[in-house]
Amino acid sequence: MNSQGIIDIHTHQPTPYPGKTITDAESARAILEQMDSFGVAISGLLGHVIAGQTADEMRASIRQTRDVVKQAPDRLFGMVFVNPAVPADILAEELDRNLQTPQFRGIKLELDVNSRDKRLDLVMEKAIQYGVPVLYHSWYLNTWSMSQAERDYQGNRSEPHDVADLARRFPEARVIMAHLEGSGLRGILDVADVPNVWIDTSGSQPFTGTLEFAVETLGSKRILFGSDLMGRSLESQLGRIFGANLAEDDLENILRANARELFRITGDRLT
Repeated sequence: MNSQGIIDIHTHQPTPYPGKTITDAESARAILEQMDSFGVAISGLLGHVIAGQTADEMRASIRQTRDVVKQAPDRLFGMVFVNPAVPADILAEELDRNLQTPQFRGIKLELDVNSRDKRLDLVMEKAIQYGVPVLYHSWYLNTWSMSQAERDYQGNRSEPHDVADLARRFPEARVIMAHLEGSGLRGILDVADVPNVWIDTSGSQPFTGTLEFAVETLGSKRILFGSDLMGRSLESQLGRIFGANLAEDDLENILRANARELFRITGDRLT
């Protein structure tokens, strides 16, 4: 399997050290250096996914993602990271404004609102309207392994069974459940009978057998490569793919073909 031309749908901008700043150009350059080192052609940026953002903070986060994407529009695309707890008119305005631009090809949701909440209805309706996928953070956690953010938002975060419920409510929508390893075997089974749910491969470090089980249970057409870059290393996350016992066709689907279909990508460049 040729490692060139990989599409990584789950990356983040680098976080500067305390007291330091980083320009949009520097952020893009840091991401591209990693991509070029490991044969990644295109990456999807989720932005700074900090839970509990106000409307103004959400707008600023979206704007920063857009400005980083503009530094390399042939290699990078963004997802609109929204907090569904902000007023509905602001939420609709931001989704409408940004999903009509070439910089954004999806929506990102994190810990702010559980996916069974009715406030998600507007987000899903906009995803269907614009024909873009929704990438949803999902993880099965023990209380001892929670981050502070997850402790703060424990009642609002979504587990795989919650994401499955959301996708069943909106069968026309395309939902990507983030974090294969975080969702685990139980999470794979939770969405097995929900055909409009895909899983990305990001999350934790590689464990033997998880990806093979996902392919056996879901089929490789419902799995996409995501590295969680800047939170995790590309080499370890690609290692989980190339170290798995998978057929060439399955690798092609996971590393390229599925992302091209979901995010409307042709070739190894966006423009």
